[in-house]
Order: sequence, then C-alpha cells, then structure tokens
Amino acid sequence: MIHLNPPFTVTLALAAHRQAERLRQQHTDPPRAKQVYLNALAIYAVSFYLNCLEFQTDSSNDNSHWLMDSASLKVQNCGTLECRPVLPNEAEMRIPPEVWGDRIGYMAVQLDESLREASILGFLPTAIAERVPLTELRSLDELLTHLRQLKQTVPAPVNLGEWLQNVADASWQAIGEFFDPILNPAQPAFGFRGDRAPSVYAEESAAPVIRRGKRLTLRTQSDTVPVLLLMGLLPLSQQETEIWVQIESAEQTQLPSALKLLVLDEAGTEVMYAQARSTESMQLQFTAETNEQFGVQVTLDNCSITETFVVNR
Repeated sequence: MIHLNPPFTVTLALAAHRQAERLRQQHTDPPRAKQVYLNALAIYAVSFYLNCLEFQTDSSNDNSHWLMDSASLKVQNCGTLECRPVLPNEAEMRIPPEVWGDRIGYMAVQLDESLREASILGFLPTAIAERVPLTELRSLDELLTHLRQLKQTVPAPVNLGEWLQNVADASWQAIGEFFDPILNPAQPAFGFRGDRAPSVYAEESAAPVIRRGKRLTLRTQSDTVPVLLLMGLLPLSQQETEIWVQIESAEQTQLPSALKLLVLDEAGTEVMYAQARSTESMQLQFTAETNEQFGVQVTLDNCSITETFVVNR
C-alpha cells in the first residue's frame, strides 16, 4: 500500500457493508454491481473522515451514484467531492470522464483486501487525467485548507424577501428586461397553481407577482449553452410564498434534451426534478415557508450551477 503523509484509516463498519450490499443488489451486471459496492465503501470512509473534522456531509442527494460510475459526496457549504476506490495493489486513482465536472476534488480511498479498512490517501482539486498516479496526490492537510477556503467563499443565499421590497442584486433583472412582448410575442405562458396569477409574462396581474431572471452559462466538454433562469414569487400569507422556477433557452429554440432543473432542500437533497427532453422551457413550482432555505440547480452533462435562496420577510 502507498502511504502519503500519512493516510487516514477508517474501519469499515457492518453498517457500511449493509448499505453497499443493498445498493449492489440493485444491479444485475456483475462488474457494475461490484463497482457500486466499492464506491459505497469509499463514500462511507470519506464521509466518516470529514465528519470527524466537523464537516457536514450527505451522499443521499445524488441518484447518479448507481446509474453511472459516480461516487459523489456532498459537503455542506463547500460542494461535491468524488470518492474514488483504489484496490490494494493499484498505484493509480481512476477518474471516469463522466465525473470530470461539478466536483471540488477527487479523493483516493485505498481499500484493503478484506474490505475491513479504508485508507484515505490524498486528493486532487481537479481531474487531470482518467488515471492519476497516487504519487501525484495532494496531502490531507491541503484538503482541509482547500475545504475551508471553499467554505469561506460560499456566497450568502439570495434573500427573496428583499425582492418583495423591490430590492435585488444587479444580476437579477426584471423579466421584462429579458423579453420584449412586441418583438417576441409567441412566448410560453405558465400560471400559478390554482390560476391565482395568469402568466409570468403577463403585463398586468391582480396578484402581487414578483418576476426576475438571471442569465447562466453552462460549459460542458463539448459545448457552451447560455440559458435564462427565471423566478416568480407570489406571497400567499406572512408564512408562505408560492415560487416558480423556469429555464428558458437564451439563444436556441429548444433546450438540450439532457438539461435538468432541480430544487434542493437546505441539506442539498433533491426534492423536485425536471428534464428538458428537447422542450422550449421547463418549470417547477412549490411553496416555501418564511426563513426556509432552498437551492435551484441547473445541470447539463458534467456541468452544474446552483443558486441558493432564502425567504426572509
């Protein structure tokens, strides 16, 4: 086994193997099932290590773990780490191309032959190749510094309560600044639940609807896709606000079929989901309580952008 400065060893408890076995049984292809099992053990080890350092983690928010060779672990207020298992006699960490984006780092977790222990060897802040020699890993001391810097740079959530007072950051523009109803009359119209408000593009509304948008750019390995993230607020009471989030293409007629729109809770767990499938736009709608924090995530291939909000009134 290769040692780096030094590794952090985690005992793989019975609970870790039970979880790994439960996930393994969801796959009928033996090589995929084995990889899922090893990925789950690596995630457990990194989560245990970070929890010891008082970082909050969550691996339940990413269903792609078991659909592709992904071993991602959400670190609260930092981002997503990829936890790559390394077998006892291997001298390289393998990083599949499908996880080369939307990661704050790649952890090398070497498993012993009995799968009773896992040694966290080090990390890389970015993916530089599909196979990386373990000698090129950075130390765990550098990982701690890396995570603390990320935690400090996490922007504060956008306070939607301020929008109700007509106060907003310059990056969030009024919907009308994006769309000209004379030049672009054939815009899609979406109403609120129960038709309490007509359309997000309507010129007049009896309800106090707040509508703003932001331009986002998704950069994948093969393309650059600009989109508009549109949001609307409809106060229902002092305790509840109805919210819609919508994605429109900024340049093309249709959105890329693989583009996804997600709503996340405060822990980063997915609670709502939509996929474009070559549509012109897509929308999610929900009700948020006062002081409730949530995230809106737009993903395309390995690129992901997340905006965080809170409704303080």
